[in-house]
Amino acid sequence: MPLGVVLAGLLAGVLPLAIGLPASAEMPAPAAQSAQTAQTAQTAQVAAATSANEVSITVAPTTMQPLKADQDLTVTVTIDNATPDTIAPGTIDLYLAERALISRTALNSWLSPESSVTSGDLMLSRPVTASIQPDSVESFTLTVPADSVGLTSGNAWGARGIAATLTTGDTVRAEGRGTFVWYSDEEVTPVNLAVIMPITVPAQSTGLITSNALETYTSPSGVLSRQLDGVAGKPVTIAIDPMIIVSIRILGSAAPPSAIAWLARLDQAPNDIFPLSYADADLSLQAQAGAATLLTPTSFDQAIDPALFTATDQNLPPIESTDAPQPAETPADAATDSPASTEQPAPPVDGTPPTMEELLAWEYSATDIGWPAEGDVAASDLDVFTAGGLTTTILGGANASGAASDFTPDSAVDLGTGNGQGLVIDDDIADALRAAAMATTDDAWRKAMAEVSSQLAVVSAERPGTARTLLATFDRGWPPNANRLDQTIDALSTLLWYAPSTLPQVRASAPADEVTFDSLAEPANRVDQATRLLEREADVLAFSAALSNPVFVTGAQRLDLMALLSNAWAAHDKTWSDAVGTSLAASSELLGSITVATKGPINVVGSQVDIPVTLDNALNQAVTVMVQVVPSNGRLLVGDAVESTIEAQSARTVTIPVTAAVGNGAVTLRVTLLTPTGSVIQDASLIPINVRADWEGLGALLFAAFVVLFFGFGVWRNILRRRRELANLEPTDTASPTESRA
Repeated sequence: MPLGVVLAGLLAGVLPLAIGLPASAEMPAPAAQSAQTAQTAQTAQVAAATSANEVSITVAPTTMQPLKADQDLTVTVTIDNATPDTIAPGTIDLYLAERALISRTALNSWLSPESSVTSGDLMLSRPVTASIQPDSVESFTLTVPADSVGLTSGNAWGARGIAATLTTGDTVRAEGRGTFVWYSDEEVTPVNLAVIMPITVPAQSTGLITSNALETYTSPSGVLSRQLDGVAGKPVTIAIDPMIIVSIRILGSAAPPSAIAWLARLDQAPNDIFPLSYADADLSLQAQAGAATLLTPTSFDQAIDPALFTATDQNLPPIESTDAPQPAETPADAATDSPASTEQPAPPVDGTPPTMEELLAWEYSATDIGWPAEGDVAASDLDVFTAGGLTTTILGGANASGAASDFTPDSAVDLGTGNGQGLVIDDDIADALRAAAMATTDDAWRKAMAEVSSQLAVVSAERPGTARTLLATFDRGWPPNANRLDQTIDALSTLLWYAPSTLPQVRASAPADEVTFDSLAEPANRVDQATRLLEREADVLAFSAALSNPVFVTGAQRLDLMALLSNAWAAHDKTWSDAVGTSLAASSELLGSITVATKGPINVVGSQVDIPVTLDNALNQAVTVMVQVVPSNGRLLVGDAVESTIEAQSARTVTIPVTAAVGNGAVTLRVTLLTPTGSVIQDASLIPINVRADWEGLGALLFAAFVVLFFGFGVWRNILRRRRELANLEPTDTASPTESRA
């Protein structure tokens, strides 16, 4: 039977035979062109069918090894029927891209095609004899004979595209695309690739990780354990959130044994390590929200319990010396809680709690590298980074442009005078690596790793003999089901066109002349929220001048602020907005914790009076305030502000001397509480006053009149009494003459 007749039967769905059509990747055979014409008409239906029916298909080679001459191509095709309907038996068709994918643009266009792009040359058609049930996944292993692949030693090595379609009746239900690498023992120039793994924890609104959370994160299946397990001892640079180190150390002898063992393992890891900002606070978000300098912790004293650092404690996490590294505790020793030995750091002999410098200290490979949110760095941010001591900035691919479409330059880029250098992440390679590390199935992992291999192969083959040094990163945040990090890194090392590189080597590479920095910006809503947080911290800092121990408030405020600015929140807008609102409400309550309790009204009936004003302090530490009183009019005169100290969680009454000036009437006293440095603590309180200053003179006149009347009445009574007495004496004192002579 002629080949054309067979092909026509296949397209009509009458003869579901698995056949192979040999075709060159560079020049399709005439029979393949006929299949291509039919496929063009079908491809337009793919996007709509997949979207409406939620049927997806993936295709990937079953091995990481490149395909060579005379080898069969074995692939796995996975069909995911997420619909509530059964898919009737149909046909799986496998296609080979018409041409080699010789540029990054061609490779990415193949993997994310336009609706009008054809699937290539048909290599194999296989009937699906059984229905695919609703909400189920079916996998098929298909082997394409070498002759049907049609590639020979005469074909150039490099990435090739494959496509798989699922057809039922006349409808293409789904199409999936993948890649593999064709290789004929050519001499290749490996791509020098440096990989960075950020070790962080899920988003949280506090600047220290709790003991319970640390125990969970550092358990064998915990997020921190899985991250460190995947990269320790491998050619990967670690970017560590210092909050993790501090949170373990600050617990002293109360730190979970698993956390102590984890920190010891990190200490022993031979990887290059550099610090992220504390809590992985987004550097660009800080700068664009108005921070003049990059944020750093100000104090940990508020979180230290001295009882956990006594001289007898033997289970303390390792604390790096700022002068020389100390030996680390082994995981086995930490797990058994054994006494200090030569492998363990000795606990403080004097029982002194660690200082902030000791909590943060680590033997980093570099401390001048900044890693802001990828693709959100503005030109103005660079000045803030430089002022913060950062000479190298890791940038997402969106922040750079100018590279030729057929050539991939080195990652290093010049950011201009005074702004240091940028290291541009190769987004395509990074995205594929991240997809592989987070893959939940073998098929998904193989597909992602095939893309990693193809991306590197394209770069290697772009200009044979020209070495390139690129940078890829894993994603911040680590899903609970991501378990393939170490498998991904191990598989990467098997590729002939890959050579492990280090971050110092990337930094030392010459900047790409043709690549320029593109200024971008953070989302406006994130900047707005961050600005509110920074302004509130400034309010709390001013307020803290009234406190007897301000670092207990400002230290915690700074840590929590940095936690809320973490990159981990970027993917959780609604939750982050709620967390910001909760933080602002809590700080508002703090700022309102010192209040004027006196409400009034108060009557002033003298020319000079002391007005009592009661102050409440709801804080757990003493505060010192200045009480400033301003009258609303001239009926009262008030002196200078009065200073008062209020003990923790108590009230105190202070007296404000006032002088009545002229007239009577209503006066409102505006009472404002100030810190000793003059910052306003809260909005002024208003106390109504009734002034009756003339009552003092009237009262004196009334009193004088009362005295005059009282004494006048007394004198009058005395006069009357004397008169009565004299009147009673007159008859006895007058006698007759006869009586006198006798």
